[in-house]
Amino acid sequence: MKQILSDLHRVLLALILLNNIANAQTGDLKPLLEKLKASKPDTNKVRLLNKIGDEYAYNDIKTARQYYKDAYELSKKLDYLRGIIRYFSSEGELLNIEGKYDQTMLLLREGVKLSIDRKDRMREGIMYENMGNTFQEMQRLDSAATYYFKALPIFEGFQDSLKMANVYSDLANVFTQTDKQERALSYINRAVEISKKLEDGYYLSHLVNKENILWKLKRRNEAEKVNNQIIALARKLNDVVDMADALQNQCNHDVERKHYEKLLNHAQELAKLNPQLQSAERTTLADYWLSVAYYFNRNYPKSYNYINEAVIKAEKLQNTEHLQQYYTHYAKVILAYKNDPILAEKFNNLSDSLREVSFNKNILKTTKELETKYETDKKERSIQQLSIENLNKKRQISLLIFSVILLSVALIFFWLWMQNRNRIRKQEQILHEQKLKQLENEKQLMASRAVLQGQDEERSRLAKDLHDGLGGILSSVKYSFQNMKQSFILQYEHALAFERSMNLLDESLAELRRVSHNMMPESLAKLGLEDALKNYIQTLDENSEINFTYQSFGLEDVELENIYKTTIFRVIQELTTNIIRHSNAKEALVQVMVKDNQINITIEDDGVGFEPQQVNKQPSMGVQNLYNRIDYLKGKVDLQTGLGSGCSYYIEIPLTK
Repeated sequence: MKQILSDLHRVLLALILLNNIANAQTGDLKPLLEKLKASKPDTNKVRLLNKIGDEYAYNDIKTARQYYKDAYELSKKLDYLRGIIRYFSSEGELLNIEGKYDQTMLLLREGVKLSIDRKDRMREGIMYENMGNTFQEMQRLDSAATYYFKALPIFEGFQDSLKMANVYSDLANVFTQTDKQERALSYINRAVEISKKLEDGYYLSHLVNKENILWKLKRRNEAEKVNNQIIALARKLNDVVDMADALQNQCNHDVERKHYEKLLNHAQELAKLNPQLQSAERTTLADYWLSVAYYFNRNYPKSYNYINEAVIKAEKLQNTEHLQQYYTHYAKVILAYKNDPILAEKFNNLSDSLREVSFNKNILKTTKELETKYETDKKERSIQQLSIENLNKKRQISLLIFSVILLSVALIFFWLWMQNRNRIRKQEQILHEQKLKQLENEKQLMASRAVLQGQDEERSRLAKDLHDGLGGILSSVKYSFQNMKQSFILQYEHALAFERSMNLLDESLAELRRVSHNMMPESLAKLGLEDALKNYIQTLDENSEINFTYQSFGLEDVELENIYKTTIFRVIQELTTNIIRHSNAKEALVQVMVKDNQINITIEDDGVGFEPQQVNKQPSMGVQNLYNRIDYLKGKVDLQTGLGSGCSYYIEIPLTK
């Protein structure tokens, strides 16, 4: 019984090392092999090869290794990192089964380096966990814990609860073997809490681990409760092997607690699993436990029959570990049932002999493990020495590179300083030139402003002279003609000629007033821009065949300088005059909008239009004057026109604050 308990840690660790393989197995190779024949050389084929390798891993390591190797070679061709890392894990597990731990560690270190180079943190964490498992196999528990604690924060960073639970279980195994049971229990509880939602094989293995820890802590009731959970879950998952292991544990517990009736029930349940287990070794264990149960329940004949069967089967299997235990129990049964101390002594001697053989084997195994540990430590020291030498070389190279970089940076800085100095000089020169141009432009603007003001003043003077001088003379002439008409009696023909002369005189006075008004409209000075434009457009609408529409937005809300008022009025006056003279339009729109510190003028008609190149090639004096006025106010003109498509002017004039 003690031997069975001592094997539990090794069984648990084997479950951890092969957990991925065990979960991947389906037991049916034929469809996988058929699928492999039709597969293309891609990542799906890599996964398929690994899956087939998993199927062979338990019973044919050589074949499994070949499939893993094929998957690895294809992964390298595809540069498929996950496939490459998967090979390191799978091949490492096979090497651990063979006890070739040195080769496993070399392989896993290569995996760590590749993961770091490719910046794949998840694969790096998997490699650390595998290294911890290998160190645990080698009984180097401190190193195992170190690598588990390296893997854990990586899995926590990815929030991969399944991998976190496995590492917690790994740490629980380490602390159990170092007799730190309370700490082991805290970690296995975390693993159980995470995996209980899934109720799968992982959860089952964590429960087995927890049951073992609780028993070592002598918390018997809790351990038995967990063991019952294991049996129920194994039955639910149809996991006959784990169910049998749990029942054997329960039998051990019953013996220690002297619950002999329960022991018989559990031994009988274990025996019922034999047909499903199909394992001669497990059948002998079932017979052994039935014999133990009947022995403690004082049914010696049945106890003798079952132990006799167990011994015969175990001798055929040459299972020395179990035989030692069976011989000891056989001697007890012989004394109780046949009262034959000589025969009992014979089996006790056989048990002692096997114990010595087992002890010698353990010494040999321990010696080999120590030799392996020594060689591994030696290699690790060599690796560390090489690492230190490489680190020193890297430091020297880094220092040289740093010096070169520093010198390069200094040269670059000097070159940039020179470039910046030249750039500043060029900028100063450009600024100086721009300032000169700005002064010239200001002079030109001042000259343009003076010209425009002079034109407007001259227009105003001419308009006043025409209105007051020539207008007064023509009005006097009209008054004289009217007096003459009253003083003379004219014949009919002469009267008609006189009336025509009076009409021509009226038309001349009207034209004189129109010309003087256009040269300097009185309404602009008296009423302001908004009302002046309204009156002007209304006059055009009434005295021409074109239907003019006027719209304004925000014009009344802004105070404008006279130069803006005059320019806007002249621009609209010039363009509307051109519409009346040349467009042959039926509809025309004049729109003035003040928005965002800018005046927008839109003048459109539905007339015959013209080629815009004509304006650029041969601009009229009015159009040229219009562009000069807009340029002076730093405005922009957008002309959209074409033959038969009307004409649209869009003018933007910014308002200076």
